[in-house]
Amino acid sequence: MFETLYRSLSVMATPALAFLPKWRAKHGKEISSRLNERFGVSDCVRPNGKLIWIHGASNGEILSIIPLLDYLKSLPSAPHILITTMTVTAAQLLEKRLEKHDYIHQFIPYDHPQWIVKFHDHWQPDMAIWVESELWPNHLSTLKKRNIPSALLNARLSQKSAKKWTLFRKTFQSITSCFDVVLAQSEPDLDRLKSLGLDHIQSAGNLKDIAPALPFDPVAADDIRHAIESRPCILFASTHTPEESMIADIHANLKKDHPELLSIIVPRHPKRGETIAHDLNKRDFNIALRSLKMSPRPTTDIYIADTIGEMGLFYHLCPIVYVGNSIGTIPGGGHNLHEPAWHGCTILSGDSLFNFSDQAENMPTSGAAILVKNKDDLIQNLKQLLNDESKCQTMANNAHDYVLQKQAVGLDKITNRLEPVCKKAKLL
Repeated sequence: MFETLYRSLSVMATPALAFLPKWRAKHGKEISSRLNERFGVSDCVRPNGKLIWIHGASNGEILSIIPLLDYLKSLPSAPHILITTMTVTAAQLLEKRLEKHDYIHQFIPYDHPQWIVKFHDHWQPDMAIWVESELWPNHLSTLKKRNIPSALLNARLSQKSAKKWTLFRKTFQSITSCFDVVLAQSEPDLDRLKSLGLDHIQSAGNLKDIAPALPFDPVAADDIRHAIESRPCILFASTHTPEESMIADIHANLKKDHPELLSIIVPRHPKRGETIAHDLNKRDFNIALRSLKMSPRPTTDIYIADTIGEMGLFYHLCPIVYVGNSIGTIPGGGHNLHEPAWHGCTILSGDSLFNFSDQAENMPTSGAAILVKNKDDLIQNLKQLLNDESKCQTMANNAHDYVLQKQAVGLDKITNRLEPVCKKAKLL
């Protein structure tokens, strides 16, 4: 009943959905020349042979599937890879991380029955892989109707969402019944999904655990390193509102004992860079923006790295890192702590890390990260780390060892779970 009602409402919403891409393009959230992809229409020719469709909504999901691509492309059927994303930034990250001949990118059509049919008629995927928790009923219903072998990877379900879905258990089971296998990213996620009646779910670990170190431009690294010189430096990575205001307070506090301190902010959404700079300028900080091709000067207090695809650069350069979306943000949930771990960083995060529950549980106990409760707690820990190089080095070593161990076993476990789906799709 839910799916019938949802389908009807989707059709009724056709005028609004048809207008939405134009509105988003006007606000820089779509690429104007590719709006037709939101309606299932593509300018790309479908290549001959087998094709695997992978969908990941945004940056984290897309980066997490990169280690899996080598395995999929090495299958005996030599399949082509179609990757869809919801966001433009995710598409831009793919361009930076992958060779053009390795994949085809499209923006996913909105969840409208007619547009989804056009998408499937054109691409005719032999297998589908969805990553994490973005579940669109019309899309998933089409996978089931067309009997396309499918897998949901890195499945997660927060405790709050699980409580809501308990009221609609049968609907949840119906929506996810298109997947031949569901791989939960953690044991708590596995338990919550099982509680909703999923019987085709297994635990395989987090895809993000096996991602390699984020790349960086060594020339850019040399330039920034020369500009920073010997200044103490703290990176605030993947920040969200209102964390930048908190960072301003932290910088002002720490600067009393460390007058040469440089704080670097990498906002999760680079388009916020100018807004952040405007707000921080009101507090009389000396601000520089990377999007304006500025480098940090000796007088720069806060450097805003509002560019796409350079997170690896700043993880490489900064010994102490706070990973954002974890103190005072709504809904919060944190970001991937493995990324700075690969670069030998001393890692701090707020304790709102429910999107990475495995990391929240295991990294602090391994001495690989510090979770803090609030701004004051973060300030006290940063003060200690700025004055204790030995502790920083120990934590950095622990973090690197932690991700090495995770990667060693992670990929094999996931690919083994995918083999039955690949066989069903006649890719093996």
